[in-house]
Amino acid sequence: MKTLFGHTFQVLTRAVQLRAKRHAVISSNIANVDTPGYKAKELPFEEIMKSEFSKQTPPPLPLERTDEAHIPGDQEVTGDAPRLIKERGVPNDVDLDVEMAKLMENNLQYQATIQALIKEFDMLKTASTEGGRA
Repeated sequence: MKTLFGHTFQVLTRAVQLRAKRHAVISSNIANVDTPGYKAKELPFEEIMKSEFSKQTPPPLPLERTDEAHIPGDQEVTGDAPRLIKERGVPNDVDLDVEMAKLMENNLQYQATIQALIKEFDMLKTASTEGGRA
């Protein structure tokens, strides 16, 4: 599959995954705006993309268990890879306006990445259906 789709497809696919995860993190911050002791979290998209694509094989996107009752998912990244979800500061530091702005920005970037993926598929379709025509 790597030879058919190439590096661009891999980058765009990973970007969509990270944007979706970042959406969940920001939504969690918004949902916990009034929760006592809650520390806002951040998923540093650019840092993760840079780290993962400077290596040949990016690690899978881990899930964070905040409660023993949660269903286990992928394990947290260890070693020299950055911790994906970072706590930002002191308890109750959620600013609703800031989080909503981040959510809107992330949504726009997610939509742009989806459009880029659609263009990649369109180019493959064109190459496969019209590539042999003179």
